[in-house]
Order: sequence, then structure tokens, then C-alpha cells
Amino acid sequence: MISLEQIQYFLAIVRYGSLNKASEHLYISQPSLSKQLQHLEKELGCKLLIRNYDGIEATSPGKLFYEQMSGILEEFDRAIDKVRHFDEVRQLRVGGLGNLVTYFLPRYIERLKAGGRNQVTVDTRFSNEELVKGVESGKFDLVLLSNAEPQQNLAVIPLMTEPLYVVFPVAHPLRCQQSISFMEIVLHEKLVLYKDPCTIRASIRRQCNRMKVTPNIVLELDLTESLLRYVSHGDGITLLPSIVAKGIQDPSIATREISRIPIYREISVAMKKENVPSYLPMFSENIKAF
Repeated sequence: MISLEQIQYFLAIVRYGSLNKASEHLYISQPSLSKQLQHLEKELGCKLLIRNYDGIEATSPGKLFYEQMSGILEEFDRAIDKVRHFDEVRQLRVGGLGNLVTYFLPRYIERLKAGGRNQVTVDTRFSNEELVKGVESGKFDLVLLSNAEPQQNLAVIPLMTEPLYVVFPVAHPLRCQQSISFMEIVLHEKLVLYKDPCTIRASIRRQCNRMKVTPNIVLELDLTESLLRYVSHGDGITLLPSIVAKGIQDPSIATREISRIPIYREISVAMKKENVPSYLPMFSENIKAF
């Protein structure tokens, strides 16, 4: 029967390229190590290692066995570590765009806390790029993104798609219209929009370019609260995601869905690929549009 110990010994021999170096690292005599290797090769029915002038080299079956078992033992070690530290409180560092942290994240906070096992810290950034770099550098464990691009080194998982709403002063004529068109908004209205870089702003720009129209942008601001303040003063109208628009409580502001030529944005969560099994279940549910 093949033992876990024999597999660990084999992996060490391949990594160190020498029985002598492997035996020193494993604190086992070289004859004992050779004996365990022979037992393993006998069980598998093939030669795993051969001697050469430089030391020891894996055969073709040995290379295959090494590749397969390296990944399996890494998963084995991670599983043991997770079980050992299951009851310990750990820090879960979450990042996100401002409107996602304010309006989308709260519904998941309790699940992220995992019954008190996670101490959740939350921070905001102005762009997807900053958030992605934060995960890659280890500053964040997971981040919430808007209209995210695929990432080579990270898992980016879509969570929901939502429409943009038009947001305007309550006395604005748009409130009386049965349906609102994006074309009508960009041709006839003064717009107060997020500053670049901003994925919502980019979506609006793409739609305008498709329609070959130039919007009348009178103000560019960083924060949602600033946009709403200028809208309430009658300085223009804005376009916001539905989760933000539906959360507005200012009685001087009205919101409507764009029924003709609508624009959407996709909310995603990004994390290191090895963390998907741990973190994604915290978001896995049938998410409905707000």
C-alpha cells in the first residue's frame, strides 16, 4: 500500500535532485529513504527515478507522478491548515467602488463575517484598476468591481446585472413622461456625471459613440453624494445604477428607469483563484435586480 510518507519522500528527492540532500532535509537516513522509494516504485510498478552524472532525475512516469501529487499534497496541506484554524478569528479585507460598498455590500456583510469567524474590514477605491492591484498585492482578499475586464491572475465572477436610472429634480418634466429614452437625455439635458476613470462613465461614452452624439456634460464629480447635491439644486441630471437610484431618500429628487436604449452595468467580485472555494459561497445565491 502506498503511504503519504512515501509520496512526500519522493517529492523531496525530486525537488532536491539528490538522495543525500533530501535525507538531510527530511531527517532520515539515506538507506531508509532509498528503501521507501523502492517500496513506492514496486507499488506503482514502474521506475520513478534514475541516477545520472548530476544526481537523480525523474523518469517520464516519475515526472507525471510528481506533477499530479504536488498539486494534491498542496490541497491536502491547505485542507489541514483550514481545519486547524477553523475556530480562529481571521481578518477578511474587502475593497470596492464607493457605490458598491455603500449600496451593494451591506446585504452580504453578515455572511462575510461567517458567524464571527471573520473580522471584516472594508475600504473603497475610485477605480477597478486600483482594486485589482490591491488583490494582486495582498492588500485585499476580495473586491467588488463594476463592468470588470477578465484578469489573467484573478478570478472575476459576475454577481448581477442592473440598469442605469436617470436621476433628476422632482419638478423636472421627465417625471411626467411615460417612457424615457437615452437619446433624449443626451441630446436635450445637461449632465452631471462621475469623473473618469469610471466604468459607468465609460458605458455612457460607448453608447454615445455608437449613436454618434455628444452629451452636454456640465459637471464631473467623484462622489455619488456630490452628484445628488448638484441634481437637487437643478444644475443638471445624472445617470446612476439602479441600486443607487432606488436608495435615494431625498424628496427633491426623482428617478426613472430608461425604457428606450437602456444601459446596464455588471457587478462582479474578484479574488485570487485559490480563494474561490472559500469566498464565493458567501455571494452564491439567486441575486435579483434591485
